[in-house]
Amino acid sequence: MPTPAQALLASVREKQAEAARLYRTLDLWAAVQAQGIAVECVEAFGFDPGLLTPRQRADAQRAVMRGQPDPYTGERLANGHYRAKKLNYVRLKDGRRVQLDPMLDAVS
Repeated sequence: MPTPAQALLASVREKQAEAARLYRTLDLWAAVQAQGIAVECVEAFGFDPGLLTPRQRADAQRAVMRGQPDPYTGERLANGHYRAKKLNYVRLKDGRRVQLDPMLDAVS
């Protein structure tokens, strides 16, 4: 059983971690806006390996061959999909996709 001080400290740390995640999310939206994309038009973020340059594909392939994680795709989920480390497009509310250049770090 944690002491009251330990419980309070754990609560503060949990709130700090949530605040840090929210700041990263705001940074992501600011980076999208800096690329000239109206944030109110964004429906979702995504990663499409087909949008990688040949050099980026080669870098990812080399990393995997060395036993390192793919720099773009992250952990594999139970449904077989991957949680992306990078985001390289946004889907707008009208259905169009706009490529992000440069790619942005996904918020986890």
